[in-house]
Amino acid sequence: MKVIKNLFWTLIIIVAVGWGYNNRATLVPQAATIVSQVRNNLVAALSGSLSSHLMADGATAKTSSSETTGAKQATEAKAQSNTKKQSANATPIESIVQKTTLSKTYYYHFNPKLSVTGREVFEEAVTTYNQTGLVHLVEGSAQNHQNSITFSVYFKKMPAGDTTIELGHGGPQITKQVSIRGIKYWNNASASLNGDYSAAFSKAVSVHELGHALGLDHSTSTQSVMYPVSQGKSVLSDGDIAALREIYQPS
Repeated sequence: MKVIKNLFWTLIIIVAVGWGYNNRATLVPQAATIVSQVRNNLVAALSGSLSSHLMADGATAKTSSSETTGAKQATEAKAQSNTKKQSANATPIESIVQKTTLSKTYYYHFNPKLSVTGREVFEEAVTTYNQTGLVHLVEGSAQNHQNSITFSVYFKKMPAGDTTIELGHGGPQITKQVSIRGIKYWNNASASLNGDYSAAFSKAVSVHELGHALGLDHSTSTQSVMYPVSQGKSVLSDGDIAALREIYQPS
């Protein structure tokens, strides 16, 4: 029985080979077509996968770019907000200094009547303002059309019963020149101490009066050196510095 089964399958194989050989002209092209289709489908599948990755990378890059742009815009908006806030809190500027274009350099000198103590406290005030980098105050004589400051002393007794004492005064004196070359401004300022009161000879008072000479007006902030009633402060507040920047480094 086993021999008969083996002979049967051998006969089947012989018949199949013979049939395939006789029909090889038809079968070979069909097989080639099938192989070609499989290969094309495989390439298409791989291409589709690659395209998907590329699209995903592009989307990621676009998102990253958008996030970067958004962060930059947020930073710029914050900077603008800080600038506006700083400007709003700035110490007021003397009206005659507003809308002028002044050089940051000043030449200062002392009136011969000013005492050594008076000179010392004004020198300290000069150092305070020079440290901001916004102005450059140099001892010497100003030439024509250059900014100048005269430090001096005056004497003024307050009437009996007055609750406040005038310790000093100062302010700008602006000259405007219009010519074919344009408009030019310069400031011949002054700052003085009231020699009738020893309290006037302090750094706080000299910084306050020099502030007026440079164009700063009275402030309502008790943190400002420009508060009208002396608080003993000689360190410029952020508002004081913002006002100086507005005068001498306008945007």
